[in-house]
Amino acid sequence: MELDLKGKIMSKATIKSVATYLPENVVHNLEIEGKVKLEGGGIGEGILEKLFGSQTRRVASDEVQVSDIASEAGRKIIQANRDTNIDLLIFAAASSDLIEPATANIIQTKLGLKCPVMDIKNACNSFVTAIQAASAFIESGMYRNVLIVCGEKLSEVINYSPRDSEHLKRCIPGYTLGDAGAAMLIGKNGGSEIVYQKFRSWGEHWQLCTVEGGGSLAYRDYDKYYFQSDSRALYKIFESEGPKFVNECLTEAGWRREDINCVVCHQISSATTSQISKNMGIEESRFVNTFSKYGNTAAATIPLALHEAIVEGKLRKGDKLMLMGLAAGVSLSVQLVEW
Repeated sequence: MELDLKGKIMSKATIKSVATYLPENVVHNLEIEGKVKLEGGGIGEGILEKLFGSQTRRVASDEVQVSDIASEAGRKIIQANRDTNIDLLIFAAASSDLIEPATANIIQTKLGLKCPVMDIKNACNSFVTAIQAASAFIESGMYRNVLIVCGEKLSEVINYSPRDSEHLKRCIPGYTLGDAGAAMLIGKNGGSEIVYQKFRSWGEHWQLCTVEGGGSLAYRDYDKYYFQSDSRALYKIFESEGPKFVNECLTEAGWRREDINCVVCHQISSATTSQISKNMGIEESRFVNTFSKYGNTAAATIPLALHEAIVEGKLRKGDKLMLMGLAAGVSLSVQLVEW
């Protein structure tokens, strides 16, 4: 229980609705592996499943924009909550339609909304960062209902022509990327209460995972418009800092590991959930793993896995849910929800 400055009980923001959108085109590893052109040949068949555990991912058509993917997910929320007035629209993703204006403006038009809009960008933690921002807006009384939408079209930033074997090491994590959309309605009263949120960043590691093109750093360098990552170095940071951070969050929230019914985390491989389970001391059966089906869908991963947990009955009313964000930059987040 929290009190405001006047001593009144403050009600927490709640998750009222979750929706997703997946492009129809399912692409298998073999097709991705066949596209890779490396001097002296390509990459071996089956290497992606061996390294990452990926099997399939969804890929949007060339004519489909990021805003289209996000709008499809957002439209499901609007249709399911026809009596709800949307006071603010937030677009939160690693992808975007343009540098200027905000992609949220384009989505606003496609959804027929009249409310204020904004973009929030924080790599793979964009969506969970938007949850934190939306919660603050709602708990302050500024807005009553905030619609968060995400559209990731990561298939466009994959480099299938690495320069050499050393460059391939930084390109190969991109071969697991997939396209997806998600949306969430954050409100007050009713829904699932967001009881705790905390974020932390280690910006000195920003170069470990990048798409450098499109900003001032490499605006006109065509070769920089691709995803590159040092997955091993990233994992070492998450392994080192993650358990300490989660321990701190659970202590502050007064939660015990054994009380957590469901964990939804960002996933950069099929092994991510088992690695976090081992490091955190939380049973792996409580994690939701979607990587083999959808690959790495950046900021859409957590809402996509959350929606799957709801649909499959892994998350029930009264359960304790932990959302855990892992992102380039490098950043970590923990959000605790009483479902």
